[in-house]
Amino acid sequence: MITININRNQEGNVVSFFGDGHAEYAEYGQDIVCAAVSAIMQTAVFGLTNYLDFDINIDVKDGWLKCKIDSNIAKDLQVKSILETMVIGLKETEKSYSQYLKIVEGGGKND
Repeated sequence: MITININRNQEGNVVSFFGDGHAEYAEYGQDIVCAAVSAIMQTAVFGLTNYLDFDINIDVKDGWLKCKIDSNIAKDLQVKSILETMVIGLKETEKSYSQYLKIVEGGGKND
């Protein structure tokens, strides 16, 4: 199973996300759940780094991606748009493949 942890600051902005594991929906190289999650998360990272030119902390390995965003950057409207779109994409994927993908959110105003 893939587990995605999304952490928010007191303002509710995404300040980090971490993906770990393999869906095991299909054989390696043919797993559409892993491919979807990877594409969604990496596209968000590419949007932040290549399109918006922000310097963010990223660590990527096989089956593992971690991204940390400074709170000042996280409040930028374009950053929020990219990250909230990522969250929506991940949650919609989770709805269809809940036995292979789990989204966990933490932090924010109610914590």
